[in-house]
Amino acid sequence: MNPDALPILDCHQHFYDARRFHYPVFAQRSDGFEALVGDYAALPRSYLPDDYARDTYGLNVAGTVWAEFMSTDPVGEALWAQERATVARRPNGIIALVDFLGADLTATLDVYASADRIRCVRQHLGWHSTNPLLRYAAGPDVMSDHAWRRGIECLRGRNLVCEIELFASQLHDLASLASAFPDQQFVLPVMGWPVDLTSAGEAAWQHGMTAVAACPNVAVKIFGLECIFGIHWTVDQVRAWILKAIEIFGPERCMFASHMPICTLACSFAQLYRAYFRIVEDFSVAERKLLFHDAAAKIYRLH
Repeated sequence: MNPDALPILDCHQHFYDARRFHYPVFAQRSDGFEALVGDYAALPRSYLPDDYARDTYGLNVAGTVWAEFMSTDPVGEALWAQERATVARRPNGIIALVDFLGADLTATLDVYASADRIRCVRQHLGWHSTNPLLRYAAGPDVMSDHAWRRGIECLRGRNLVCEIELFASQLHDLASLASAFPDQQFVLPVMGWPVDLTSAGEAAWQHGMTAVAACPNVAVKIFGLECIFGIHWTVDQVRAWILKAIEIFGPERCMFASHMPICTLACSFAQLYRAYFRIVEDFSVAERKLLFHDAAAKIYRLH
């Protein structure tokens, strides 16, 4: 099968509009955001469905899942994305921001559950033990906090996937969380976000990923190579990591995504997906369909 013809469900991309919402990372240079993605001055201050259509032209993008972009009005931003879907037919699914310790958690989840394209909620909980720029949570142990876990319980009956953004050093905490909530679907973004790329760091990441994969209610998204490996990443550099993630979770629980437009700090959409195609070129057609479309369609209920 010609890889360019493979249907793509891009399950992590951003639309945003700084004329409509306030994004702190655009209001002033953010050391924390820069620590994640590098120099982001080249990012446009507005990125909309027409821009995405232009940038992805030539590949078979069958659908997208939009992820919130850290605005100061996360509920308004998610409903704005829902409006964009009505007008532009994208995004097909929506990942909205939530704080499981928030005083307005129940009301927020009610709004999200009533919006037909919101499929998932996420919280940023990355915490680096030595680098204060890579700390996005209130502390290192949020996932084991009883009050925070009561917030997770509020997802019951709302049919929302839960995505937790964290670093590889926190993978065992996610395994504990997923084990405690076996009926809740979780998604692990950025390939488990390895920060330590040494051989010892790679071994620790594999150990953590194996612990998480033992929980059948967790799927992993493969994207953000520019965040993990820097904007000059190469196929040879990332191949073994990606193949190991797929080996650990299986194609049925792995999903490729773009991270548009942030990924363009490193390469174009076409260059990114052709790198993915090269890395999994020895997989069967059925496995590649899972990785690029079908697994995400199942997880986010986009059949």
